[in-house]
Amino acid sequence: MPYDTLPPDTLLLDRWSRMRTRPEDSALVTIWGIWFFTAGVSGSVNLFIIILIRAKPHLWKKPFNKYVVSLAFPDSVFSLCCAVTCSLHFMHGTWYGGTVHCHIQVVYVMFGITASIWMNVVIARQIYRLADCAARQQEYAPPTSRDVMRHVLGVYTFAMVIALLPISPWPGPKANAGQGLACMPLEADLQSTILMWTFYLPCVLVVPALLVACYFIGAYRLLLRHQASEDTRAVFFVFARMFFVMLFMWLPSGLLIWVLGGIAPASVSYAGGALSHVQGIASFFLYIRKDDIRSELRSMFCSQGRNATGGKVFPEDQGAQGASSGAEDGLPALQSTYSSFARAASGASVASLQVQAVEEMRSTERTPMLVVSYRDFVALGRVPRSSDRLQRPLGEGDITVFVSHRWWGPLIPAVSRRSKIFGDKAGSYEWNGHVDNDKCYKFQILCRGLRKLAKKHGLDLEKLAIWIDFACIEQDIEEEKLAGVESLLSYASRSQFILIPVFPEPAAVQAFQEAEHPMDLLDYGERGWCRLEAYVFLCLGEITGQAVSCCGYGLLFKCNVSDVFSEELKAPGQMGRSLAASAASYSASFKREQLPSGGRFTVESDRAVILAIEAQIQNVYGRHAILTATEKHLSLKRHLGPHGTYEASLGQFALDAKQLTCDQMPLLIEQLQRIQSHSKLRKLSLRSNQLRLSGLHQLLKDFVCQPEGSELQELDMQDNLLGDGDPAAAEDAVEAMESGIRLITSSDSLHWKANDDLLMEVAALLASPACAKLKVLKLSGNFLASSAAVLVQAGWQLEELDLANNNLGNEGAQGITEVLRAQVEELSLRSSLTTQGSSLTRDSQSRWQHLDLGSNGISNAAADKLLTAAMKARVTVGMSGNVLSAKVFGKAALLEAQRCF
Repeated sequence: MPYDTLPPDTLLLDRWSRMRTRPEDSALVTIWGIWFFTAGVSGSVNLFIIILIRAKPHLWKKPFNKYVVSLAFPDSVFSLCCAVTCSLHFMHGTWYGGTVHCHIQVVYVMFGITASIWMNVVIARQIYRLADCAARQQEYAPPTSRDVMRHVLGVYTFAMVIALLPISPWPGPKANAGQGLACMPLEADLQSTILMWTFYLPCVLVVPALLVACYFIGAYRLLLRHQASEDTRAVFFVFARMFFVMLFMWLPSGLLIWVLGGIAPASVSYAGGALSHVQGIASFFLYIRKDDIRSELRSMFCSQGRNATGGKVFPEDQGAQGASSGAEDGLPALQSTYSSFARAASGASVASLQVQAVEEMRSTERTPMLVVSYRDFVALGRVPRSSDRLQRPLGEGDITVFVSHRWWGPLIPAVSRRSKIFGDKAGSYEWNGHVDNDKCYKFQILCRGLRKLAKKHGLDLEKLAIWIDFACIEQDIEEEKLAGVESLLSYASRSQFILIPVFPEPAAVQAFQEAEHPMDLLDYGERGWCRLEAYVFLCLGEITGQAVSCCGYGLLFKCNVSDVFSEELKAPGQMGRSLAASAASYSASFKREQLPSGGRFTVESDRAVILAIEAQIQNVYGRHAILTATEKHLSLKRHLGPHGTYEASLGQFALDAKQLTCDQMPLLIEQLQRIQSHSKLRKLSLRSNQLRLSGLHQLLKDFVCQPEGSELQELDMQDNLLGDGDPAAAEDAVEAMESGIRLITSSDSLHWKANDDLLMEVAALLASPACAKLKVLKLSGNFLASSAAVLVQAGWQLEELDLANNNLGNEGAQGITEVLRAQVEELSLRSSLTTQGSSLTRDSQSRWQHLDLGSNGISNAAADKLLTAAMKARVTVGMSGNVLSAKVFGKAALLEAQRCF
């Protein structure tokens, strides 16, 4: 149907004619101008979300973020195209483009509407699956990237078919300008009206809306009934809000445009069109409330960037995961390189630490390093063993590649050779087989990886020397084998590259594609000795500032047919694809659960040996991390000046996952005082370290609550060891002490005592006027017990106190309830004495806003009493992760909603 509108003075009164009757051009121009602005903003913010998620691999790898992109894309297309259309009409003062433009508009409008609501159906189904798995206490298997792509392409294809129907010869609604404003599918006769209301609109709006509602209601009931995990509910509520925004904006738009279009004046249709674009803006604000997206935005605009908290591995292709700056196809790599400001950190203390680190590592060498030349390695046709005698001493001009791997041979019950070395009991298991499988997969992967490595970095293959334990550590003489194992630190310090072969099977390849850290590699990262090799190499590389690379090398496909890896692997029905790569800069960040001592061991007594090596490295690495981060911060300050663009980011300092212990606290405080003397430090993040309660006490006493630290507003100590409820750590310490290894320092000893006195001192410091400017304190994931309730009373002057993921239990909840009740009584008394009435107002209460007690083992009854007290105190309390009834959970949700909105 061509563009066919009727003039304002038409005398036709039937509904179909009134739907085509346009107002005066002056009124249309005004409406188009407003739509242009609204649509432009909506399209731009949704495009920003798409670019943000797609540009950040750690966001893009998450399936639900791919769904966010799939929702934002149709909104972006719809709004940006509408902005262009409205601008053309506005500039020409009348409808521009005639029938052609009308047909184009109806396609992008209907594609946007249909794709948006049907993507919500797909997402709602995933949310229901997630909730159902949580209710059944089963592990939820998120959709793979291929699944997401299939869902998106299916929805988009269906949406395009729906969008093309109005410009096709079919007898249903046809493209025309509804009241002259915008081209939409409109009824023209009885037949098109029947098809419009029995087929077209149900397919576009009614059926998907009902499906989404059913899925979300079902998920909501499951979550309330079974109290699933915090992450599960977080994902659910984000997408539930998105759906309700669409429900109360898209559907009213359809009501105003199609139902009332032929009855009400043009202003009603105008309101419907405006509402459809506003929903894109509202959806944007909901997207950015998703925790990972919000965190990324904060790191972009409110901090110095992600490097301050440690690097990540970002996948660039489909096959492998690893890191090296600028790696090509075939070579995934993790490169520990410094930014320009980090390289500028060349103070005497840092240089001294670099020398000390190398000397300490080299001093562990009990037997000289042996290597195998690339030529001999390839010529043998398999992974060599020490008995092949291909090894030779490391030469001066050698470029050393350290092969870190798990043996792929069979696990055979035997009297362990390591048992004799480390004194373990007999009858354990070890890898008595070969390091490779019978098809020599590892050998072929290593050969290809070495060639790719040499090509990438311009290395001479004749100078390439390979260190691999099976060949370069004596396997048959126990004394020499022990000497080689104890020399690993020295060998790593003499290597320029580390290569990690990945077994070509689907699960390993999938983990390889998604890994953000060497510890994420399947059948490698969970092994303690494998962890140690990557750990030593990466930490030492960062300390010394060498341009070292940690490389993971793997295959796109499992080889099912041939025993030989051809240059192009082929799968049935598709063209061959080469090995794939990924790359990014990398910093040696290790969370507590990623440390070598947290891995699995065939011989459990090996854990004590690993703990000793960790302690040796952490002593140097922690000090180096503090000094280099300080120099980087001060160097940035000097470059930008006191009034630079990034002044806000200069107020933040982060040392996350840098293995800091209480032994390094004096040095840290000294450097924080240096920073504070140059710029106002507002936020300090020490997440995922190994700090004890004594370290927090020292930090508060000597910095935060001192004049030089009084500007600090936020302190993040999440995922440390402040409490005494870490049984795994206690077992490790006991085992280490039984092995004769002194790993617990004098400053750490307080952790193993139930030292309530120290906790009271911390509370007293928090309550002191010297700490009055501290607004946010984050202590989640610290194994804090019920005695930590004293922090709530002391921290009443805070705006936010995060105690989630601890062990407060019902006893702690009861203590907090009493604190809240006492505070209500005190503030009510103050209010009555000042003749301001007996009701508690925001002006009369403290600045406290939020207390997070999620995942603390709080029962339903204890939580109910606590929430009742919190409501009276007007304090919002997070209760996610506790087992609560629907009633109590609803009370917590109500409090949380008051905080969010």
